[in-house]
Amino acid sequence: MNEHLTESDISAWVMGDRSNTHVTECAECRIEVAAMEAALLEFRASAHELAAGQTPVVRVAEPRPWWPQLALAAAAVALLLAIPAWQRAERERVAKQEAADTALLRQVDAEVSRAVPGPMEPLVSLVSWDGSNTQ
Repeated sequence: MNEHLTESDISAWVMGDRSNTHVTECAECRIEVAAMEAALLEFRASAHELAAGQTPVVRVAEPRPWWPQLALAAAAVALLLAIPAWQRAERERVAKQEAADTALLRQVDAEVSRAVPGPMEPLVSLVSWDGSNTQ
């Protein structure tokens, strides 16, 4: 298959030079030629309307709605405002957890450092720790 037509080949075809037969064989090039012909026909119609004193039809793209951009901006602002609040709440949660952990460690330390378990404390008075028997 031959290479596709260049812009100058397409322009020559539209102006009437039919020596290049690639257009008849290639669907892509036919589409390009048809697009060029349609654009020229529309230009021709606008030129005729302008010459006849009529206002040419101008197609203007409809303006995009503004509210999606506003909603996106509002979401970004809300996110920026929520981040410090979340960080503060996280620091408070961590501080509470650390305080609870410290209290638990103190309680465990107090229980472990006792000489005699709590239920056996009444029996301590019956035992002499210095090696002498008291009776």
